[in-house]
Amino acid sequence: MSSELRGLAGKRVLITGGGKGQGANHARAFAAAGCDVAVLDIDHDINNIYPLSTAAMIAETVKEIESCGRQAVGVVADLRDELAVKKAIDEVIGRLGQIDIVVNNAGVAALDTIHDMRSDVMNAVIDTNLKGAMHVAKYTVGPMIGRYLNGEESGKIINIASAVVGSGHAMLSHYVAAKHGVVGLTSAWAMELSEFNINVNAVCPGTIEPGAGRGSGMVQGLSAVMDMPPMEAFETFSAQGNMPGSKWRCTVQDITDMVLFLASDNARVITGAIIPVDGGQMAK
Repeated sequence: MSSELRGLAGKRVLITGGGKGQGANHARAFAAAGCDVAVLDIDHDINNIYPLSTAAMIAETVKEIESCGRQAVGVVADLRDELAVKKAIDEVIGRLGQIDIVVNNAGVAALDTIHDMRSDVMNAVIDTNLKGAMHVAKYTVGPMIGRYLNGEESGKIINIASAVVGSGHAMLSHYVAAKHGVVGLTSAWAMELSEFNINVNAVCPGTIEPGAGRGSGMVQGLSAVMDMPPMEAFETFSAQGNMPGSKWRCTVQDITDMVLFLASDNARVITGAIIPVDGGQMAK
């Protein structure tokens, strides 16, 4: 039996936050594995949050998927808006026929002390990271259950949490709380949806190497608040959290590799798992 990833070809995948960063990298990898891919992302910035995706970035990801010979769908929605999410998912299902794999990847972060926390930023971080994942699941799980009841394959959900759930972090309490919530959703959904053969798992990335343009944007954005170059901010976060040594630094591809594994048949009986891909941060 080959050790290659099995069962991905022909699957239809929905990735949130796919216009740039790790979401776009996931999209390219799924397309290369033979999947049709829908990208759902915001097309405008959120007040007091670093620059996010644009319509042009979403379109570029769509082109990259199509260059692999796969069908691509790009839809726009702010995950904080439940009705916009429903509309976008309805469009994806209408164009792809169904959604087999959901990757709840979209997220935002900010730096705030608790005593000076900006209320609009707190709401944006929690509503995007936590409630956004709930909105997406609400409108994708029903059709998965329906397929199971018809004797067909149902689906998989992969949530992107964060290694911050395993350690304390000053000035990130809104983000940490939201990502703890994502871990809680993962465990709860895994139990609730197991009877319908739906796998639900979470990946907990460490700090990801930044990239300009459509590259990973969280550290890129936070570095301005820290008043240091992006790579210096990346090293600062990584040195504080990860195991010592240059090997223990995370890239988007490290996260993509785990996401595709969990989406494949190789992970057939894995559910409810909270998997760190973090250079050892959660082990410290």
